[in-house]
Amino acid sequence: MRGVKSFAMVLAATSKEGKEEGIELIQPPAGSKPGDRVYFEGEEFESAAPLSQLNPKKKIFETIQPGFITLESREAAWVNPVSKSVHKIRTARGVCIAPSLVGASLS
Repeated sequence: MRGVKSFAMVLAATSKEGKEEGIELIQPPAGSKPGDRVYFEGEEFESAAPLSQLNPKKKIFETIQPGFITLESREAAWVNPVSKSVHKIRTARGVCIAPSLVGASLS
């Protein structure tokens, strides 16, 4: 990510009843490959260029993570807290999904 090689980045869904009720890894779309770009649906995100370097003091992931959920369709998404618009988390091959959890939080 951002030019730094990583071997252990995952996105997991936690049941809305708590981790005791289930935790699942979010699955990429069929045909996805390591290194595929993952982004939010929507023109403003699909065509956006990544920042060359993240400022660790801004805590970007920690700021947006509370809006990460799974929809009724089990699709992973982010709800913008300002506009309340829903943006599915996807690659060029399709949307990322949770195997079974609906209404789960993602982290």
